[in-house]
Amino acid sequence: MANGRTVNAFLSLRLPPPLVEALVALQREQRERVDPQDPDRMHVTLGFLHDADAARLADAAALLSAGDWTAPRVRLTGEVRHGSWRLQKDPAYRHDARTVQRQEQVRLGIEHTPELAALYDGLVRRLGVAEGDFWPHLTLGLAKYDFPAAAEAEAVDLPSMAEPAPVVELQQELSVTDFRVLVHKPLT
Repeated sequence: MANGRTVNAFLSLRLPPPLVEALVALQREQRERVDPQDPDRMHVTLGFLHDADAARLADAAALLSAGDWTAPRVRLTGEVRHGSWRLQKDPAYRHDARTVQRQEQVRLGIEHTPELAALYDGLVRRLGVAEGDFWPHLTLGLAKYDFPAAAEAEAVDLPSMAEPAPVVELQQELSVTDFRVLVHKPLT
């Protein structure tokens, strides 16, 4: 990132393996309408560092590495949302709460626990990257075509397990579905 270049990066939780396995099964059930997120890349998104330069990434890496973070349990809430930060850059794109649009992310809500709040406050808020309408979530995949949002929530039988997240990471976004791990911090 020499010469003032920037990248998009994000803070995330790795999913516990039993939850990844359950989500892969869910992806198979939804394969007609959702292009699945790669199981190796599944994560809970905590917050974004948009257009981060080398100094900003170094600050985030140092804060993440120095922390003694407790592993939050990851449990799905049953809330299903959709949207796309990439599509929002297109002036023709209009979010429609009633319709999941082609190439929007299908996002699953996770339970807010004290451990998750501590991680969020200690990383996302402390870095000053909290966004007003953002909520930690995991992405099931990208919509293959437009379909009614109400049918989306009704058709999804979500796993009910609660498992601790093993790792918190700082990742660089390479594309909508591809990321590179910059910092990998095991949770206690």
